[in-house]
Amino acid sequence: MPSRHAPTPPSSSPDANRRRLNLALGLAAGGPLWLGSLAAQAAALPPLPRYTQPVEAHSPLVGRILQSGQQFIAPQQLVSDCAHAALCMLGEQHDHPDHHAVQAWIITALAQRGDLAAVALEMADAGQRFDGPRDAPEAVVRERLQWNDDGWPWKLYAAPVMVAVRAGVPVVGVNLPQDAMRPAMQQARWDASVPPAVRQRILDDVAESHCGLLPASQLPAMARIQFARDDSMAAHSLALARPGKTVVLLTGSFHANRTLGIALHLAAHAAQTPPGVAQPLAVFSLLLQGLAPDTQAELPAGYDAVWFTPGTPPIDHCAELLQMMQGEKPSGQPKP
Repeated sequence: MPSRHAPTPPSSSPDANRRRLNLALGLAAGGPLWLGSLAAQAAALPPLPRYTQPVEAHSPLVGRILQSGQQFIAPQQLVSDCAHAALCMLGEQHDHPDHHAVQAWIITALAQRGDLAAVALEMADAGQRFDGPRDAPEAVVRERLQWNDDGWPWKLYAAPVMVAVRAGVPVVGVNLPQDAMRPAMQQARWDASVPPAVRQRILDDVAESHCGLLPASQLPAMARIQFARDDSMAAHSLALARPGKTVVLLTGSFHANRTLGIALHLAAHAAQTPPGVAQPLAVFSLLLQGLAPDTQAELPAGYDAVWFTPGTPPIDHCAELLQMMQGEKPSGQPKP
C-alpha cells in the first residue's frame, strides 16, 4: 500500500500556533539545565543533519524530538533509546530528503557506539543483502541489493545505505518479494493476521490512499498485501537481531506504527528469534514528521517518539494516481 501524506486538520491562527509551540517548547525543555546539558551530549554525536526543505523551515519545532509523556528529549537520548531496543524502526515519508538525512545521522551515531547489528530495508526484497566490503562503490551496493530505482530513487537512499556500508554493517532487504505479492492477494489467511479493528483501519486507509479510485471489491486483496509485507519485514528483521545490539529498519511511517504495522507480526515469528535475544522483542518506533503550518507539538499514537523536520511542498497525489491509472506520466515528484 503506498504511503501518503496524512490529512491535516483545519488551520487555526498561525500566531496562535506559534505561541502554543513556543510555550510547549519552553515548558518541555526543562529550562537552562536541559539547554546547558545539550551541548555536552551533542559533543559525542556526529554533526546533526542540515535540513533542506522549505515548508515551516523556521518553525521552533524543527529538529525537536518529542517522546511519550509529551517531553522533548535531546538527540543523545534518542540514540540511546534506539540503541536499547532490539529493533528500531525509523518511520519515514519516502520522498522526504530530510528524513533520509536524519536516518543517516542515526545510523552513524549507532555505528560509532558499536550498537548497530544491521540496517534492514523496506526498499529491497527479502533475500537481497550486502555484507561488504566497506569500500564498495555505490554501483556495486545497488547491484547486490537489486535496487529498484523507479520505485525507490537511489539519490534519496544513498546516504543512509552507504553510511551503513562504510561502517561494515550488513544492509539487508526485508520486504515481500514482488513475485510473492500476487499470491498474497489470494490468501485469506492474512485477513486474520491482525485484530479486526486493525484490518478495518487498513481497508479504510487503502481506499483513502488510492483516492477512492479502487473498486470496493479490490480492497481486501490490497490489504492482504499490506499484511504480508508487514509480516515479511517483521520476520526478516527479527532474524537480524543480535544480543546487545539494534537492528535499524527504514520503512514508511504507516508500517512503523506499533499499533497497525510491523510490530503486530513479530510475535508470530518468536520461535525464530536468534539465541540470546530477549523475548518479547524490545521495539522502538520513531516517526519522522515533516511539518505543516498547523502541525501541533504532539506525539501521534503508535510511536515512541517523533522527530520534527521541515515539510515538503504539497503534491496532489490523487491527481498523479489518476494520471497513472489513465496511462499518463505523472508530472510531480516521487510518491511518499
